[in-house]
Amino acid sequence: MNATEKKVLVILAGGGAALVLAAVVFILSFDINSYRPRIEAAASGAIDLEVRIKGKMGLSIFPFGILAKDIRVTNKGVEVLSLESLNLDAELGPLLKKQLKITRCELVKPSFSIVKEVNGIYNYESLEQKKAAEGPGAAFRLSDLRLSRGVLVYLDRKTGEKTELRDLNLTVRDFSAFGDIVKSASFTGSFDCREVLQKDSRIEKLRATVKAVRGIYSFEPLTIGSLVYSGGKTGEKTGLKDIDLAIRDLAVRDISGKGAKSLSFTGTLGCREIRKGAFGIDNVRSPIKAEKGVISLTTLTMDIFGAKAEGDITMEKPETGVEYKINMKVLGLDFAKLQESFGTKKVIGGKGDLYTSLLIREKRDHKVINGMDGIFSLRGDNLVMHTMDLDKVLSSFESSQKFTLVDLGAFFIAGPLSTVALKGYRYGDVYNQTRGGLGAITQFISQWKIKGGVAEAVDCALATKHNRIALKGSLDFVGERYDNVIVALLDAKGCAKFKQKISGPFGSPEIGAVSAVESLAGPISDLFRKAKRFLRGGSCEVFYNGAVQQPPR
Repeated sequence: MNATEKKVLVILAGGGAALVLAAVVFILSFDINSYRPRIEAAASGAIDLEVRIKGKMGLSIFPFGILAKDIRVTNKGVEVLSLESLNLDAELGPLLKKQLKITRCELVKPSFSIVKEVNGIYNYESLEQKKAAEGPGAAFRLSDLRLSRGVLVYLDRKTGEKTELRDLNLTVRDFSAFGDIVKSASFTGSFDCREVLQKDSRIEKLRATVKAVRGIYSFEPLTIGSLVYSGGKTGEKTGLKDIDLAIRDLAVRDISGKGAKSLSFTGTLGCREIRKGAFGIDNVRSPIKAEKGVISLTTLTMDIFGAKAEGDITMEKPETGVEYKINMKVLGLDFAKLQESFGTKKVIGGKGDLYTSLLIREKRDHKVINGMDGIFSLRGDNLVMHTMDLDKVLSSFESSQKFTLVDLGAFFIAGPLSTVALKGYRYGDVYNQTRGGLGAITQFISQWKIKGGVAEAVDCALATKHNRIALKGSLDFVGERYDNVIVALLDAKGCAKFKQKISGPFGSPEIGAVSAVESLAGPISDLFRKAKRFLRGGSCEVFYNGAVQQPPR
């Protein structure tokens, strides 16, 4: 390098350094706060909302950026957003040409207040803005968007539903969109939220990794630490822990507020634990799919009642409410765990199979049970009765003095049906639970047909080594009443040797007298004498002709 070239290089370097120094001096001495009214006016015009900067403003050098504190955004005097601080990084070149090209945006402690009015307009827009928004939007790009320690409150004035997100953190990288943001956005990012609150539910530790490609979204994984739901008049809580979702190819066809009908996606669902009182489900796993307003859990598996359950669930939301279709089978369930799950004492032990197929229509201001149709079936062979030897009770004079026939009906109302139907009756109180050792049930069937919340006994019977007992009638869960429920001790033809009726409200049922005898507490000779008179003539009306066979005497 000759002397001339060196001289030119020194001049250029010195000139560059002087320009940088001048820029630094300019930034340090420039009072951006004096431009506050113009900045507020420009920001307000850009988003069609009133923007006010209450705190100080400042500039940063490397990278070039703008800092503003205590920002309030309102619409017609109603606050929509407040910020503790806003940090913007921008390219310096376009700024010299009076153009603002933002590369990074950070919102610190934002508080969003979003309200959907009865007319469908949000509090951050006007009717004119909504109509204008229906047209094509301009392209938008942002390299880095961050939101930290945010709060979002959403209120739907039409339904009164309120949702609150607390301690919300969001990171979005390489964001781009054109036209409709939801349908065209592309980015990668993540979010987490400490708490999501609604009227009847609470979510904790919500986290997700997100990727969007031209309006198609994936959340892998999306995890929830816990979800607690309080429902019904009693406010009894249902808790879910360690929910793990993977949602792929999520598309929103319509953002006009049609909810699930506008969503489509595929994915997987897992949940480690579900608890409601003593009832528990573990290790829930299923593929999940949403299409045209129908959400399906196919090939659903779970651990319940000491066994593995398999089935499927679909959920649809028509205009009138929500519909659930549930098909489930549990093979080899533990009867003891089944009874424990519904808060009843352990009376029967052994293994059995449960089948259920239900259609549940949930409507606002209506009990869920009102819209329930389907079937429920519980079967088991070679079971153990822990509280008594039923054959001994039925044949022994001393035992019969303490015995009420309708007590045996509780066996057939075990499991899910028992939660309501037995609230006024002492399930497991047969023969005082203290008198009589172990007994055997060789065959057991409890099969019900449910229509409009009324369960009708289709095939309810059990056989011991020497006796057979059956139940007929209905359980009205809507009116919470026993409807002509009759329990009978059968002969070989399926006719009732003795029968007894229970009717009236679940909470205070009326127990009828034993037919064919005044009471099973009477002398054993009198019992059989009256039974013989009842069956005189060699023929009888068949009470039961189901699948449970008469055992040998």
